[in-house]
Amino acid sequence: MTKLTRRGVLKYGSASITVGALAHPFSLKAQSGAPVVGGQAVVAMSAATETVDPHFSRSQAARNVLMHMCETLVTIDERGSPQLQLAEDLKVSEDSRVYTFRLRGGVPFHNGKEMTSADAKASLERYARVSPEKVRLANVDRITTPDSRTLVVELKKSMPSWIELIKSPASPMTIIPLEECGKEANNVDPISTGPYRFVEWDGVTRLTGERFDDYAPNTAFEGRDGYGGRRTAYFDEISFRVASEASSRIAGLQSGAFDIIDDVPVQAALRLDSEGSYRVFDHMTRGINVVPVNIQRPPTDKLLVRQAIQRVLNVDDIMTIATDGAFRLNPSFVYPTSEFYPADAENLVYNANDVEGARALLKEAGYNGEELVILTSSDIASLEEVAVVMSEQLKSIGMNVKLNVLDWPGANAQRADPTTHNMFSTAYAIQPLLGPFQYQRLVSGKNNWSFYEEDTEMEAAWDRLLSATDLEGRKQAWRDIEFRINSQVYQLKMGDRSSKQASSMAVQNFKTFDSIRLWDIWKT
Repeated sequence: MTKLTRRGVLKYGSASITVGALAHPFSLKAQSGAPVVGGQAVVAMSAATETVDPHFSRSQAARNVLMHMCETLVTIDERGSPQLQLAEDLKVSEDSRVYTFRLRGGVPFHNGKEMTSADAKASLERYARVSPEKVRLANVDRITTPDSRTLVVELKKSMPSWIELIKSPASPMTIIPLEECGKEANNVDPISTGPYRFVEWDGVTRLTGERFDDYAPNTAFEGRDGYGGRRTAYFDEISFRVASEASSRIAGLQSGAFDIIDDVPVQAALRLDSEGSYRVFDHMTRGINVVPVNIQRPPTDKLLVRQAIQRVLNVDDIMTIATDGAFRLNPSFVYPTSEFYPADAENLVYNANDVEGARALLKEAGYNGEELVILTSSDIASLEEVAVVMSEQLKSIGMNVKLNVLDWPGANAQRADPTTHNMFSTAYAIQPLLGPFQYQRLVSGKNNWSFYEEDTEMEAAWDRLLSATDLEGRKQAWRDIEFRINSQVYQLKMGDRSSKQASSMAVQNFKTFDSIRLWDIWKT
């Protein structure tokens, strides 16, 4: 058996690593002083969570809320690498088929019950039944519990990268009480083991939690680290409010109604910073703008039509307008700093801005004015702007484009129905940080977001990625996946986007990350 320790494969050192936390190019206003216990933190978000069922969550908005309450066997550190959380030890068999977790002892759920391996087993089994990310557990043969603190997961076949699949906080593999695990999606009480416990949710605009006084922090670490580390809740209460208009979020910060606000437009961030009464933060790895293409619904069922769309796009113009310039061009689905970034990424068809070439492809495809529906959400400005600018570029080559703009929950619901749209303007927040393995559900298997029924070349590449025992093999497999996505136009990569966040001067020790973290921060 190969032992994986916190300071080995699952943890790279004990210190927290800051990612995109400095306020550059804004002035860095000092945050200091001893932690203060008590008070309330109010966060304004641009979009609502679609659920409080952690196994069924699938959005950035949901993570902003649920990661305060949820914990998993394995989570991620500041760099997106796997880190043990509710497990204190993990052993992996030499053939990478048996994963044995030793659970931390004395960890209570929010209902007072102590967590055991029976809860962990039932939680994984429920996840495999209801989660949008259940493909992560498709290779599981059986789960056993030799004792109350030992969980053994046996895979059907060797998978050296299985931990990379289960680490993701997108639909986190949350451990919940056994008694909740028989319930269907969206019917559970949101009970886990996190530093804050759920209090109430109005279903749309407001959700509150309170400090869980019996919380058992992970004492193996000194402080916060990504979604893991040693998490400390200082606030008595946390509250998340939805304010879809940026002007409402900014006004709320200025009036004192909000302590932290998300998605601040660039010019508004400059004004806030110049006032000297607020802290403004650059969130440099906020995510990527992407447009999945539905290959079932005409006219995008034709590859030539999809290639025409790909060929005409001026991504530079699209992203400039959609983000006020807060972006970088990048054809890949991982960041340029990733070890998986394709060495020949420049050969991907991207930002071609070839109007005549696109018209020729449409003519060859026999396109005859069929309606093309672009689905998106008005709750997140950059998504709607991408759709609007893209639609104008497509009209320039004679395409009959219709925009369908809904709120975020409504757009997410229609996204899953291939009869409703041809393209979906969206963004992936966590996937480019975590790396290739997190894209499996989006571009592989029967639930892929392009609705293709079979692609043996794609599935073979995924098999190679998941079974490769060395980095070079994984990198080659991911390169093949990226080029397959590009050549078949399953998804259109727009660009890497950054965003601004802001807080009152009273908020101390805040650092940007995938979601807004309210642990290890306080107000003076």
